[in-house]
Amino acid sequence: MFKEQNRKFVLLFFIGDTLTIILSFIVTYYLRNSIRKVIFTELPELYPFHYYYIRLLPLIVPIFWGCFFSLGLYKSMRFKSSWKELFDAVKGCTLGIFSFLFFTFFLKMEFLSRTFLLLFWFISIIFVTLSRLALKFSIWLSYKKGYNHRNILIVGSGEMAKNVATNLRNHPEFGFKVVGFIKDGSLEETKVPPQKIIGTVKDLPNILHNNVIDEVVYAVPLNICEKMAGSIRLCELEGIKVRIVADFFERTLARARADDIDGIPLVSLESGPSQELALLIKRMIDIIVSALLIILLSPFFLLIAVLIKLDSNGPVFFTQERVGRNGRRFKCLKFRSMVVNAEELLSEVKDLNEVAGPVFKIKDDPRITGIGRFLRKTSIDELPQLINVLKGEMSLVGPRPPIPFEVEKYDDWQRRRLSMRPGLTCIWQVSGRSNIPFERWMEMDLNYIDNWSLWLDLKLLLKTIPAVLKGTGSH
Repeated sequence: MFKEQNRKFVLLFFIGDTLTIILSFIVTYYLRNSIRKVIFTELPELYPFHYYYIRLLPLIVPIFWGCFFSLGLYKSMRFKSSWKELFDAVKGCTLGIFSFLFFTFFLKMEFLSRTFLLLFWFISIIFVTLSRLALKFSIWLSYKKGYNHRNILIVGSGEMAKNVATNLRNHPEFGFKVVGFIKDGSLEETKVPPQKIIGTVKDLPNILHNNVIDEVVYAVPLNICEKMAGSIRLCELEGIKVRIVADFFERTLARARADDIDGIPLVSLESGPSQELALLIKRMIDIIVSALLIILLSPFFLLIAVLIKLDSNGPVFFTQERVGRNGRRFKCLKFRSMVVNAEELLSEVKDLNEVAGPVFKIKDDPRITGIGRFLRKTSIDELPQLINVLKGEMSLVGPRPPIPFEVEKYDDWQRRRLSMRPGLTCIWQVSGRSNIPFERWMEMDLNYIDNWSLWLDLKLLLKTIPAVLKGTGSH
């Protein structure tokens, strides 16, 4: 029921944000020209709006849509504080501006003013924040005055029924009102207030006929559901919406969502990111950025290849089988930083392992070549993995890809880190790398999966630059 109400709010806020972004863009243009005329006369005049700047709207509006969706600004429309709304607007508009700049760089829009973009960023944050707060206040006010409420009758009086009522009460913005509870006839202990129980299943016809009931929610144990067929049929005949709580077993991590296959109802449990649009944008960014970097860095790659050849005999690249998303195997590319027979010499140095757990790392590995030590210290050896990113085997950001024999030693809970596409950088990469214990490393990866967003990816990419320059924990 929350999802349906949320869709209405998403559409409302989507329209509001769209109009607000367009209005912010127009206001920015004329305000920027006014500032030039009155205060900063040395600023150049903007190109005509009706010919140049209006052409940007079909580009900038969808970009802001994608950024807002990817950051979860439409994921839950539950009322938030004014400061949280402002913070969300800052995140969305900032990512929108950066994404817009990325596109304008390729499209070579030289007429675009930097002062205009800075002013647009500031104004859009103010307008989006005020617009969202105004919409939410209007919704809250309408529900407070009794408009658009939906009356809910809950069948059940146990823990499940109590949880449903509590969740409805915690979401007053959705306008649901619990009329009362019906005893389901089970031996389950009553968990709801006795004064809220208005009858039993046998009383359902009278309750429906003598009260305004919009929806009936069946929050009963699984073994009782089959006994509810007659009452459910009655609700269907009278045109009253029925909802059945599909909480058949306890969950600790996974999120449940309703689904269907050609009319066959399903309950899906997901313990990884489920924002399909945001994940699609993530993949698009991976393709564009990796392709661009491969082209721009190709002369540098050639130089590194020459240095590797001059330093030692053997191939330029080193390929190693790694484990990707959900156990997929792939060949991970790196610039060779060790002697050719490094794998054969592993048995001679395995006792020097400095990391606990099923991983192998040595700070002063004797198998590393002269140029290889520099490549590892600067993480340049991992740049060929941009090819893996372009192919879809890896992502720019994600848990680092493990070696198969490491995965074989994982505990069950550690295998969940394989539920996302592996990446070039991650929380572990920017937090000390090899200096971090294995258990803490695994916890960091799971924390990334549980809290994933495009905003988090952007922050990790920005943190990667100083982490690589410092070379902390890289060996």
